[in-house]
Amino acid sequence: MAAKRVYIINGSPRKDYNTAALLHAFAEGAHESNSEVEVTEVNLYDLHFTGCRECYACKLRDGRNYGQCGFKDDITELLQEVAHADVVAFGSPIYFSEITAQLRGFLERLWYPFVQFKRGETQIISPKRVRTAFLIPMNLTEMAMRRSGYDALLSPVLQWTEYVFGYEPQVQFCFDTLQYRDYDRYWADTWNVEGKKRRHEKQFPIDLQQARQLGRKMVEES
Repeated sequence: MAAKRVYIINGSPRKDYNTAALLHAFAEGAHESNSEVEVTEVNLYDLHFTGCRECYACKLRDGRNYGQCGFKDDITELLQEVAHADVVAFGSPIYFSEITAQLRGFLERLWYPFVQFKRGETQIISPKRVRTAFLIPMNLTEMAMRRSGYDALLSPVLQWTEYVFGYEPQVQFCFDTLQYRDYDRYWADTWNVEGKKRRHEKQFPIDLQQARQLGRKMVEES
């Protein structure tokens, strides 16, 4: 039996902080599953690409790129690999109530080729059903996040991912994270820094364990 393919897509510019740590824990859980797995970790900020360019190569009649992104850059092959994976975990911090521009651009390129507009035919032509997860750390508390409506703002991303790949995405929010390693270096004294540090020391290991469990569970179910 072929190994299950797991892709870890880091949409954060930081390779060793909250988002990356959650994704690494997810990957560890995937390896701990009872299945043979191949895990590929990708940092989007290492790659040169844009969001959708509206070239419409993926929609061209009799085009060689019909149903796949035809724009050539660093993610062209990666998009196809992710679309054929068994499990994909996306990670992003929250920037101004949204996922990062890099992850959003990647998702535009990932989704759009599989949305078909041929009358009388199925609208979604993705090559397979893919189980997906979103791991999203943020500076806000859970109460502040709900009050600000972040879950509603993020719902289109989750809905489109489900629509294209056939499974409802699993979501893990991680609240009230530390923005800085050393708050004394920055003008950030509106925060209750000591309170945030205490919470991080207590809660973040729990968040990591939940991410690890999620990775294991999703691979076992795929």
